[in-house]
Amino acid sequence: MVYFYLERRNRMKDSSVMKFCSMLPVLILASNLSYAMQGMHGTEGSGVTEPPAASKSMGAPINSPGSEMEITYSADGKTAIFVSTREGSIESPGTPYNFDIWMAHNVDGVWQEPVHLGPDIDPTVGPNINTAAWDLEPSFSDDGNVIYFTRYEPGNLLSGDLYVVQKVNGVWQSARNWNDVPELPSINTPTGEEHCPIIVSDSLIYFNYSQPGVTQESDIWKVEKKDGVWQKPVSLGGKINSPQRDHMHWTGVSKDGKSMVVTSTRIDPDSRGGHDMWISHQDANGEWQKPINLGDVINTPGEEMCWTFTPDGKKFTGSWGPQSTFDSDIRWISKENIPLLKKFEPIGPPPNLLAKARK
Repeated sequence: MVYFYLERRNRMKDSSVMKFCSMLPVLILASNLSYAMQGMHGTEGSGVTEPPAASKSMGAPINSPGSEMEITYSADGKTAIFVSTREGSIESPGTPYNFDIWMAHNVDGVWQEPVHLGPDIDPTVGPNINTAAWDLEPSFSDDGNVIYFTRYEPGNLLSGDLYVVQKVNGVWQSARNWNDVPELPSINTPTGEEHCPIIVSDSLIYFNYSQPGVTQESDIWKVEKKDGVWQKPVSLGGKINSPQRDHMHWTGVSKDGKSMVVTSTRIDPDSRGGHDMWISHQDANGEWQKPINLGDVINTPGEEMCWTFTPDGKKFTGSWGPQSTFDSDIRWISKENIPLLKKFEPIGPPPNLLAKARK
């Protein structure tokens, strides 16, 4: 989910202007809870900051008076799917924040009004996947017949599980937990958070993982299929992962598999504050190295969360919000304006692992 890191403590600041910005896991701003949903930044910190100077807002109707984050695109770039708390989202009990998945189409270069993927949708148009839970981190498959996403119980930090919904014969079916789908690795756990994978192929998946006593705040792991069997997941190691929250988002792996874009709240001299975007590379032995900050073109003292690429690889899009608030909108930057990404060739939307043709 999808998504800002809030320190694990029972406190929050009241703010009438707070627009919840999450992304990935979401924050739990309930005074009786000791954990915040991952992906959220704490309310303590500096005041309002400006968005990255080189970035531009996606504008309306993608952005709204609510919070928007975690945008991805269909393979042809004509459909966007993202998370929003805008009016029309399903109320989540016990929290003022309602995170749902919305879909918008681009017609003649203009984004149309987003559609709520809830109970009122025609199943030939889109899936009914939004619930009173927090539904986050969506992505279409490369053929558009599958949507992968993460679902959290409102107010439960360690409830994040991976889900998938499939279109069969032109009709969207019911969403299923990955553990119930034979083609997918059974990696969801009852005590941990599994979220926002990067499905590189039908035999390699990176995912974000938080498990008490096993991981740090949130680490990047991988699971591989060998001889037709999904293996036990393993961590990418102590160089790419920090004691703070580290995760990635959908298309953030290069086509050659040797570079990865990372969102991190790591405490580091190069951090600009809050969540920053970083890049890690593999060494000659295939070990992931310490991430390098992408710099001031994109990173600010505010929250840069879960940025990913348009299908043509030319634009970098994601959410930004000022530190000390949960006010998040979706913005974009030309990849050419980010020096460390100029030569980065991202993979496209994830493969449909449920397609019968896949072996």
